[in-house]
Amino acid sequence: MLDDSHGDVLLVVVRGEHDIYTAPALRDRLDEAMAAGPVGVVVDLSGATFLDSSILGGLLEARRQAIERSMGYVVCLGEDPEPGVARILEITGLVPVFPVVRSHEDALDAARSAPADA
Repeated sequence: MLDDSHGDVLLVVVRGEHDIYTAPALRDRLDEAMAAGPVGVVVDLSGATFLDSSILGGLLEARRQAIERSMGYVVCLGEDPEPGVARILEITGLVPVFPVVRSHEDALDAARSAPADA
């Protein structure tokens, strides 16, 4: 997992397969991102190939923290996401919850424009 700063928005990049074994590392990265105090956080899943429920739990916890801190929080799938990753977000009903967007530009704009609960 890599972090990349876009001014006032921190981008947390998630690549490859992630499950219960990598969930603690993702939670730690998201906690650090929230603690850094940016205006918003974008979780970039465009390079992810598999996510399980423990990862979704980590994403939801980060969203909760963003709401508490009045920060923007967005999940970006990228223009050509892995079908399984897109599908798990859709079938769990999390697409509107985060929200989930396709373009990096849209994700950065959304993270800057509104708190996570907007």
